[in-house]
Amino acid sequence: MAVNQSTLDKIRTIMTFIFKSSLFFILFYCLQCFAQTSTNTPFPEQSEIDSVYHGEEPEGIVFLVMEQDEEALYWVLPRVTHYTQQLHSKWKNLPIIILSHGDEMLSLTNDLKSLHKDLHQSIKELSSKYNVLFQVCGSYAFFSDIDASEFPEHIDVVPFAPAEIENYRQMDFKMISLELTW
Repeated sequence: MAVNQSTLDKIRTIMTFIFKSSLFFILFYCLQCFAQTSTNTPFPEQSEIDSVYHGEEPEGIVFLVMEQDEEALYWVLPRVTHYTQQLHSKWKNLPIIILSHGDEMLSLTNDLKSLHKDLHQSIKELSSKYNVLFQVCGSYAFFSDIDASEFPEHIDVVPFAPAEIENYRQMDFKMISLELTW
């Protein structure tokens, strides 16, 4: 059975239309999904912060950071500042801790202070303005060949972050994990 060229052209036109339409709807659906997730909250953990904000005052908040990226604090600290401002608008004296136990802490040594002065300034500002305590894991630092004395005085080096986390849990502090999201 032979199919003439005219019929093949019509089939090709219909198939091209179906393909392009399908791509359009897939793209439209993806954009809708992205728009719904990105416009509702400025940061990924915002719904968790809102839940805390609309509940009873917690004993304190611990923001947990454990990334394999020395630059991670550049996206973590703006989130913490935003969340701290929101929470302190309701509970001015709420204790807030940032506990770092990943590669992000490597950018905070005295040797790299001039290279990452914006990070150090942000940490100092969070500490002075909102009384936020910034802690790093001494064990992780040790295994990264960094002595506790290599961190500036505005960084509190705790012996072992998992034990510190457990201590905060025992004191009923709310744990909020800050993670990279795409």
